[in-house]
Amino acid sequence: MTLSTHAATKAAWRRTAAAAIAVARRAVGDHAAVSPASDAARDEVRSDAADAGLRAFRRIVHGRSSARGFRPDAPVPDAVWRDILHMTRTAPSGFNLQPTHVVLLRSPEIKRTLAEHAMLGYGNKRRTIDASGIAVFCSDMRPGMRVGRIHELERDAGAREDGYLAVMRVASTFLTGDGGGASSFARRAFANALSPVRPMPTMEDVGMWSYKNAGIMSQMYVMAASAHGLSTCMMEGYDARRAMEILRVPNGRYGVPIMVATGYERGAPPVAHADPGGEYDEGVDDSRERRRAPRLGMSELFFGDTFGEPLDFLLDHDDTSSERENMQRR
Repeated sequence: MTLSTHAATKAAWRRTAAAAIAVARRAVGDHAAVSPASDAARDEVRSDAADAGLRAFRRIVHGRSSARGFRPDAPVPDAVWRDILHMTRTAPSGFNLQPTHVVLLRSPEIKRTLAEHAMLGYGNKRRTIDASGIAVFCSDMRPGMRVGRIHELERDAGAREDGYLAVMRVASTFLTGDGGGASSFARRAFANALSPVRPMPTMEDVGMWSYKNAGIMSQMYVMAASAHGLSTCMMEGYDARRAMEILRVPNGRYGVPIMVATGYERGAPPVAHADPGGEYDEGVDDSRERRRAPRLGMSELFFGDTFGEPLDFLLDHDDTSSERENMQRR
């Protein structure tokens, strides 16, 4: 895979748009009023662009497979990593709480330490050492502690109705199962008692809820990496307790449900990366603005080599201070 979905769709759009504009100008003139013919031309452009996007996404989905091994000493360009994480950040989450952080391991020393002391099985050890990067997904087991920050983002972005914001704190705590103890037991008993009479939410364990959201985000990450021609392998074979200690992940607050080895597959043809330049939300239909929800800044979600440490390639590109301008689709 040598073209990202973004690049393929953009190229197809430009080709079809240029052809449609030329036809429309010949038919009605540069300054003529909009006619049914020009409306039809625009519809054709939209259809062609949608077809190109669908074909590109199909190639990504059907071309993805788990890599058996990676080429060592093959670094991924910073611009590619940055674009992958920007796309990963668009993953949906319950109540937009964004309860997943990613620690991207690129240090050879840390990768080797993790392989020797936490990974299980020869394959996982080898992939951890050889891959260009290991994306470690960390699930917040206390999502209620994020509600204040997300409530602030939602309020400042103006993306929600006042009624939603008024009940967000209580509803999110109720449905995520956060809190534990007697209160969690009481909520579950209340929901179970009313379920035969009326539909009630299923009270999940907070760990199940948080791990589910991490799974959604990790799949978005894999698709984004695949769009850039990279190979991936999701890994579950490791001692999470040891991994958290090595990566300084706060114990008791976070869990580590999955890691994704990422890089260039051993024995595969060389990858010619598409230019990841351009606006990260380019091509998003403005008419769907009302459906967008604000995202935490890149440096709040993604860390480098150990939990809480900044990623060097994000230091000059973070958008934490301009969330309104860079909101991503929920």
